[in-house]
Amino acid sequence: MAFIEGYLVGLGMIIFIGPVFFLLLNSSVQYGRKAGVSVAVGIIVSDIFCVWLCHLGLSVFFNATENQLWIGITGGFLLFFLGIYYLIKTSFSKQIIMSVKSLFGFFIKGFSINFFNPFVFAVWIALFQLGNSKFKNTPSFWIFIMAILFGILTTDLLKVFFSQKLRNLLSEQRLLLFSKIIGLILIVFSIRVFYTIL
Repeated sequence: MAFIEGYLVGLGMIIFIGPVFFLLLNSSVQYGRKAGVSVAVGIIVSDIFCVWLCHLGLSVFFNATENQLWIGITGGFLLFFLGIYYLIKTSFSKQIIMSVKSLFGFFIKGFSINFFNPFVFAVWIALFQLGNSKFKNTPSFWIFIMAILFGILTTDLLKVFFSQKLRNLLSEQRLLLFSKIIGLILIVFSIRVFYTIL
């Protein structure tokens, strides 16, 4: 029961359209399945790290206004500069070969954009409170949390899969246009983060 509830909550996270959604989409469409999966793994590792920090009782730390400010500023700048990078991109190759180094770079992007988003911590703190209210500190609680993580990973991998269908339909010119649109969206998200925290 705890697993099913948690998994459904994780799947329900698909309704949240945030910066990691567009990062995942852009990486998958422009660089292929391996890049998208690397971003998805970075996102889920970041979520696991958030869960661990919540378990250690650091929710008070992240709820503090001054700490949210610095987390938000870091995340805002990451989004802004990534958006600028996508905006000024001038070339694209469908035949790009993914090395271990480049895949690790996509992993770091997914991890960083997710981890330095104050909204992510707010969501996990709320999910911890929900789990504690339903299951207290029992094994069922951790089954619930792990199932949420599994549900999130499932939705992210599905996004990668469907992005590949889109990728095959786009020419290089349209891919570059797509990149610039994603860049603008990420910049808008960065402005929104700054507006929220300042």
